[in-house]
Amino acid sequence: MRIQKCRKGQIRILEAFFAALLIFSSLFLISAPSTTNNDESNSLYTVGINALLQLDSDGSLSKLIKKKDWNALRDILRQTLPSGIWFNLTILDGQGNQLNDVVISNGGQVSDTIVSVEYLCAASNPSYSIYILHLQLARAD
Repeated sequence: MRIQKCRKGQIRILEAFFAALLIFSSLFLISAPSTTNNDESNSLYTVGINALLQLDSDGSLSKLIKKKDWNALRDILRQTLPSGIWFNLTILDGQGNQLNDVVISNGGQVSDTIVSVEYLCAASNPSYSIYILHLQLARAD
């Protein structure tokens, strides 16, 4: 008799085991979300902010903006950014007015995934001008 009393809990243990097995197997069947798009966005953002920091490190960026030499700024961005990256730069003054009357870009948009970098540039002249740069970047498909 004593052996039968011990067998009453075995079905509950088997039920719990199969329930746990079902839960863990369902976790393996569900695919993980893809993070490649987010990694690409972070990569483009890093490339863009590094390019702007490199141009602004010696004050040449604010000098080009003050001179309104948009062609030279476009050429420098082409040299600074890696090949295969599309860019479009818009420059605003402290009040939000667009300064560049020429498109500062290296062609038409090449991808639907665009990363936007906003950078604040301060001129080192006595008038202390502030410029807001909006740099849009995309990888060529």
